[in-house]
Amino acid sequence: MKKRITTFITCALLFCTAVSCSDTKGNSSSENTAETTTAAETVSEQTTETETEPTTEPATKAEVEYYDGLICSDTMTEKEKENSSFREITLFSPEKGFSIGWYRWSVYPDESAMKKIQDNVRELKMYDEQLDENFLVHIILPPDYDENREYPVYLITDAVSWISCVPKMWNIIKDGEASPVIFVTLGYDYDVDYGDTTRFNNFILYQDKFLDFITNDLMGAIFLNYRVDASHSVFFGHSWGGLFADYALFNSDKYDKQPFANYIIGSSAFWTMGSKEYWDEIMPEGYDESVIAEHMACNSDYDYFERHETLDKNVWVCAGGREPDLNTIGYNGGDNVIDNVRDLYERLIAHGVNAELKIYEDRYHTNYVEDMLKEYLKQNFPTE
Repeated sequence: MKKRITTFITCALLFCTAVSCSDTKGNSSSENTAETTTAAETVSEQTTETETEPTTEPATKAEVEYYDGLICSDTMTEKEKENSSFREITLFSPEKGFSIGWYRWSVYPDESAMKKIQDNVRELKMYDEQLDENFLVHIILPPDYDENREYPVYLITDAVSWISCVPKMWNIIKDGEASPVIFVTLGYDYDVDYGDTTRFNNFILYQDKFLDFITNDLMGAIFLNYRVDASHSVFFGHSWGGLFADYALFNSDKYDKQPFANYIIGSSAFWTMGSKEYWDEIMPEGYDESVIAEHMACNSDYDYFERHETLDKNVWVCAGGREPDLNTIGYNGGDNVIDNVRDLYERLIAHGVNAELKIYEDRYHTNYVEDMLKEYLKQNFPTE
């Protein structure tokens, strides 16, 4: 399969204390698919009365420690519960990352920034049976965290790209420029072959399954393990993730649980949905072309306003003003990112939705995102 969109890499985080769904978690590392030897072979001498003979012992694999105690959502299957757990932080330990799987080992995060908040970081592995994937979640508690207090969740998808923004946002709270939130970053564990195919599958092809996982399992577990203020919680997605954030917004009514009141839709890749040329490039040969029409429902807001008269959510739509300068222009002269986000904003306003449009002039597809995330935090979570 050809890959079109560049996967943006940054990534993150440190130390953790935690817990797990099942008492079997201490042995859960046996599920990991790939191994690597990171320690040099050790040579010992065994001495007997008659001879001294060198022997070589095999190097041992770095072990990742998992912890008991995670409270899982009742929407999760037994297999999901058995394979989900808090664990020690792995992202600064290549040998432990490789002990879990060979995929998605990327650049180190900014250690100096991350280590300053390490005591507030928890690492969580979550398995989803529908998608058959292991997700890597980081929960970053706010400064002066009080376990008896409720906090909004600020969920950030595509963690490998945006987790490096979190320490700067955390410091905004510490400096008194915004009220506290719990940051939750959602990415993929090391045994997942992360790339355009994985993102395309979850953000587009299997949107319904991915939204089930986030709404019921992930956020269900977050609510059970922390005190959460859902009435102010935020869902953020960018590019294909922005397309998925749009899907999540207009399909939120299909769930009894409503973990998010606010949605950030960043540079949503609507322009990819209506082009057979694009689908021919990204999909394997012989795919069912009816899938194109199915995903064109984004242009009608997934018929949400046929089901409901109003949408009781707050929506922040944003993009870089110079995105059309890059290869984000629709095929065959179609709409580009700026056209698409403006159209979405106008539809929202027409239906009386509390929406805001922000175009970051002289910025491109990704280099506005950090400033946007910080601006959104200050504007929507003012100090008390």
